[in-house]
Amino acid sequence: MQVPPIREDGLQLSEKRKFHRIFWTTERVAWIVFALILGLALLGLTGAGGYWSRITQTLPNGQVEYPRVTRWESTDEFRASFNGGAETHRLSLGYSFFENFEVEAIQPEPERTLTLPEGVVMEFAAGEGAPVNVIIHTRSLHSGLIDYRVALDGAGVEASILILP
Repeated sequence: MQVPPIREDGLQLSEKRKFHRIFWTTERVAWIVFALILGLALLGLTGAGGYWSRITQTLPNGQVEYPRVTRWESTDEFRASFNGGAETHRLSLGYSFFENFEVEAIQPEPERTLTLPEGVVMEFAAGEGAPVNVIIHTRSLHSGLIDYRVALDGAGVEASILILP
């Protein structure tokens, strides 16, 4: 049996200094990576809350708000706000939206739903031309980057949502 040498400070230890330096460096890099992940989560870039968790896009006929990042099989909200002035408002969503999200509820319920070549169109009645706020409760079905088209009364925009596993 080998006996470890006695160090200058009097301790009799066998230490592998090179291994410890590599281990300590790796540990510090891991701390930095975990701090970055925590920072991204606090900013809302990992889904479900935070300053950058939602996108609001303004269109000529209103605005839409949807999550920038969501989680697979989690419930989320898609909001559309129509400006006043029309008796009926039309919300159009591309087919890729319905391929990747399950619609759990729509508030208020649409008066009529149409299936057209460009997607699904929902019509909402506006009492005396008042503004209408629509909330669609969804659950994501797949993970990945989802691109779809959303339009309010004909004016549309391309939207993207990242669904994390």
